[in-house]
Formats: sequence, structure tokens, C-alpha cells
Amino acid sequence: MVVQRQLLGLMIGCYVLAGVCPAPGEALRALTLRIPGSTAELTLPMALLAVMLFNAGLGVRIADLRVVLSRPWRLALGVAANALLPLFLLPCIALILRGWPDPAETEGLVIGLMLVLAMPIAGGAVSWGQNAGGNVPLVVAMVIGSTLLSPLTVPLGMRMAGQLVGPYGAGALDDTTTVDTIAETGAGLFALVAVVLPCLIGIAVRTVLSEDRASRTLPTVKAVNLVNILSLCYINAAGALGQALAHPDPDLLAAAVALSGAVCALTFFCGRWLSRWTRCDRPDGISLTFATGMNNSSAAAVLAAGSFAHRASVLLPILSYSLLQKVVAGTAGRPPRLPPGVTGVAPVRE
Repeated sequence: MVVQRQLLGLMIGCYVLAGVCPAPGEALRALTLRIPGSTAELTLPMALLAVMLFNAGLGVRIADLRVVLSRPWRLALGVAANALLPLFLLPCIALILRGWPDPAETEGLVIGLMLVLAMPIAGGAVSWGQNAGGNVPLVVAMVIGSTLLSPLTVPLGMRMAGQLVGPYGAGALDDTTTVDTIAETGAGLFALVAVVLPCLIGIAVRTVLSEDRASRTLPTVKAVNLVNILSLCYINAAGALGQALAHPDPDLLAAAVALSGAVCALTFFCGRWLSRWTRCDRPDGISLTFATGMNNSSAAAVLAAGSFAHRASVLLPILSYSLLQKVVAGTAGRPPRLPPGVTGVAPVRE
């Protein structure tokens, strides 16, 4: 938990650095490697994201997943809740923003939030859920299941955003076809190459390594992940915050923060409500809450920075969501206060 609190402060520091000195971040984001035999390009943020997800897969124990798969309905519920919730939330967001005076900002806010909500469950849900006393194998399985679905859910989310900001939606702008084009040609490929494959490769490597070797690598993996998270935070924030400070728009910034915070809190609330409605025990309920409430905002920022680098209105809600998600997770993960004399130690589950 101490590391996570430090991470929040370090992220804020990266945001400040990106706003004050964005040029190095923009230069790093522009670095690309053309893949031989194709027109596809690998950017530095995509490479950092892939390494981060490879490390996440490296931390998965197959034996733990087998236990979870023996009772699959809660796993299916968590993956379905994270995938389907955007279909209900995004139309409400578009309706709320219908009266916003600037259609371009409306479009950017809707697309930015959709990018976050369409992404798979964040790998950070595992550590937050663990600290809160959740069922760790269950939330790990939810992250993997959600990741495997991302080549379908990400394009679907983008198409939905395109419909909502189209001529009969909230935005009525000429460049809505950009959203549809990305959904048809880029979003699914991005989810497959930058999200799914690195995670599966990490899991495969873990099965080859002995448990002792895998355990010895974990401190290095955590250190690399911390560097990756902060690097992505700075690189992705450089463009948006640089533009925001160069052309200040307090209304847009306030709207991005307010909407991101409201949507983030609502997703956690929905997860908690689902856990009570299905009468989960406390560990499974915590896992369901974090799986429903946490999305991979780093992946959303990488995709947005590559496709909408010129649109601060798209990146600002993603960056706000990334920061506020950790604040809400810290609040949701606080253990309940127990009466004097009660230890709070859960019985051993057979």
C-alpha cells in the first residue's frame, strides 16, 4: 500500500513535469519502429505498454487459475460487468453533454471516456484487491478474461462512441469517420498486439520457469513496471497538458475531471452493488468491485495519444481517470473498522 501511495504522488509529479516541460515527452512519443513487411509501426508507448502487460502475465500462477475456473460464474460475472457497463454509462454521458456549448469538446470527452471504459480490467486491480483482502486468483482470472475479450470490446466501444458523437448524437462533427476507421482497422489490432499477446507470452514464460525462478524475478518485474507506468504517464500527458497550458480552457479541464471522477466512482459503486446482489463473500466481493471499477487507462492513453494526439479534449478525461481511479481504489480498498477484540482474520477456505 505504501508503494501505491507513492505511485499516486509520483504520477502527480509526472503530470506537473509534462505540463511544464512537454517537449521531451512529445519527442519520445514520436519515436517509431516500422515493422518489416508491413505498414504498421511500433511506437515507444506501445512498447512500454507491452512490457508492462508481459510483466503482468509473468506474475500469473496457472495453479491459482485452475481453482478459479472450477467455479466460473463469478469470473464470468466480473468480466461481463466490466465489458457491458460502458454500454449503459456512455449514452448517459452523451446525454448530459448534449447541452455543452462546444461540440468538439463534447466529442473529445465522450471518446476519451469511452476509450477508458472499453479497455480491459487494469492489472493494478490485482494489487489493490490483494491489499483490500480480495480473492487474488479470482481478480487475476478476471483481468486475463477481460484482456482476451479486448480485441472485441475496444472496437465495439469505439463504434458506439462514433454513433453517439455522430450527426444524431452529441457531437455532429465532420471527423466522426476517424472514430469508425480506428474501430474497424486499428483498435482491435492494437488490443491484440499491445495488450493480449504480451500478457499471454508472459503467462507462457511463467509456466516454463520454475516457481523459485519466477519468485526471484518479481522484485525486478515490479521495479520495471513502476518505471513503465511513470514513463507512460509522462509521455501520454505531455501532449495534452502542454496544449492545455498553452491554450488554457478551465471549463474543459473542470468537465474532464468532474466526469472522470463521477464515472470512476459509479463503476466502483456498481461493482459493490453487484457483489451484494449476488451475495458474494467478502473476498470475492472485493475482487468483483475492483474488476468492475478499474480499467487499463494506460492502454487507453497510448491508443488516444497515437490517434488523437492533437485533441486535448480526448486525452484530458483519460489522464484524469487514470489519476482519480487510484484515489477511488484507495478509498474502496480501506478495510472496515472492526469492533474491539475482533481480528478480522478470514477463515481458511478449503
